[in-house]
Amino acid sequence: MGTDDLFKKRKGRKLKRKENIRQMAPYRYLIVCEGKKTEPNYFEGIKQRIEIKYKDKIDVRKKIELEIEGTGRNTQDLVNYTLEIRSLSKNIYGNVWVVFDKDDFSEEQFNNAINRANENDIRVAWSNEAIELWFFLHFEYLDAAINRHQYIDKLNDYFSKYKINNGKYNKSLPEIFDILFKIGNVQKAIERSIKLRSSHCELGNITNCSKNPCTTVDELVKELFEYID
Repeated sequence: MGTDDLFKKRKGRKLKRKENIRQMAPYRYLIVCEGKKTEPNYFEGIKQRIEIKYKDKIDVRKKIELEIEGTGRNTQDLVNYTLEIRSLSKNIYGNVWVVFDKDDFSEEQFNNAINRANENDIRVAWSNEAIELWFFLHFEYLDAAINRHQYIDKLNDYFSKYKINNGKYNKSLPEIFDILFKIGNVQKAIERSIKLRSSHCELGNITNCSKNPCTTVDELVKELFEYID
């Protein structure tokens, strides 16, 4: 084989590898979370179910890859960190998400983080005030603006009712997704989240920080559940 033929063969392999990367990119997710345990544990639960379903699949285009990271960072710092991960990673992500709460951050910080993410093709699963709103929506609809501690009290009632974890919700529960999936209703949580957002639109609230309670975590969960259903 001549030098030219060898060069063409190697070039062909390289192009084929690039093509494989492009094919897999739409199915590769990067999910960067504000919390180190709460949100990552929930999405790791979804990831495990997806991996069980697709573990024997041969066609890579039908697979999904989830990279989940809990950071301890918040709002704009979280978005900047995500941009850095994406720019430095050898992977090509078809879907990049950040997950964070409003909590006690200012309206300016919260809205700026969402806007910066959107400007850089990063989708946001935000909760106002906290991810516990999304968890509680697995059980019932709530349109009253309450704080994280009050959400936890309400979750404790359900944990006690179903005798889960000695009747106490814990932010660090590694099996939080499985618990909520078993005793709650994910589909209803999605529907209730959509209803909440619609109610704020009817009231004329247009800034995300003024939508309380409200969450968009359902959008990410719904998208991931397409790989399970």
